[in-house]
Amino acid sequence: MADKETYMALLKEQMLQIDQKNFDLNSWKKATGLVVEGCFGANSPHIKSIENINYEYNSWVLRDESGVTDPVKTTCKSILKIIIKQLEISDINTSSSQTNAELEFVWLPFEDELTGASSKKLKQLIIDSKTSKENIEKFLKDLPGQTAIDILNSIITSTEFKNWLGKKE
Repeated sequence: MADKETYMALLKEQMLQIDQKNFDLNSWKKATGLVVEGCFGANSPHIKSIENINYEYNSWVLRDESGVTDPVKTTCKSILKIIIKQLEISDINTSSSQTNAELEFVWLPFEDELTGASSKKLKQLIIDSKTSKENIEKFLKDLPGQTAIDILNSIITSTEFKNWLGKKE
């Protein structure tokens, strides 16, 4: 397992890549995403931010851009600076950080299938130490149609669950 200093060095190397003449956004995004995944886990919002960086070829960008600075490279640097700062100030124990991030695959199907209010209510039920198992069971039984089955199916068929299950053999 890599330590914090190793991740810092890799992220700083990615920062240097941005200024290279032959900068390739797609390969940079993939490589940076892998490093960030190692730091913060596969479901980190940092990865989504990196994946969302794209060139916008619309008339406003072409009209407003003087050609002096590349707005995509500026965005890459900004996002990477924030990631580096967060890594610097964090008490990252990479194994526990990854474990928490790896467990997000259990919650994400709930967010995908439930309304915002329903997922918030379920989260409160789960976190509240006074909530009984029966209250959560009642909540799940009251879900419309196939929702509970769809959620469970998403969890069971996720890559993370399959990988975890494969480690148990």
